[in-house]
Amino acid sequence: MREPFDPGFDFDRGTVAAVTATTVLLCATVLFVLDRPAWMLPVAITVGGFATALGGFYDASANNALLGVALATLPLYLLVFVYRIGGVPTPGTDPDLLFATAVYSMADMIGYIPMMAVFAYLGATAADRARRRFEPPVGYRDREETRRITGLDDETR
Repeated sequence: MREPFDPGFDFDRGTVAAVTATTVLLCATVLFVLDRPAWMLPVAITVGGFATALGGFYDASANNALLGVALATLPLYLLVFVYRIGGVPTPGTDPDLLFATAVYSMADMIGYIPMMAVFAYLGATAADRARRRFEPPVGYRDREETRRITGLDDETR
């Protein structure tokens, strides 16, 4: 019997929210503390590993990482804008400076966000593959412990 094609995009809301918050916090750190905007790309790889660490054996950690970075786009744009203009703009700030900074910040985001999404996806995939490679699976619950916690046996799954 043929199985119907059922495309889906599985994700976990809690993990995506944690990945989004972690992305924003780490990117704010590399922007304002370390003064290295290009380090947002290694942050994306780290966040991909973080998504894998939060997920379980059957979770779609790469999807969680990709979606988390995508949802961080607007806060990251605002952070890059404040970073590029040199502080929070005041009402007396030159409008031409505001416009130029908005355009340059958008150009930064157009360049960074697709690469960050791909790096987060690849980071989560690499971390998940490394975690599945070791015996017993590192970071996953033991089958007996899972059965005890959920009260389910293997036949009901």
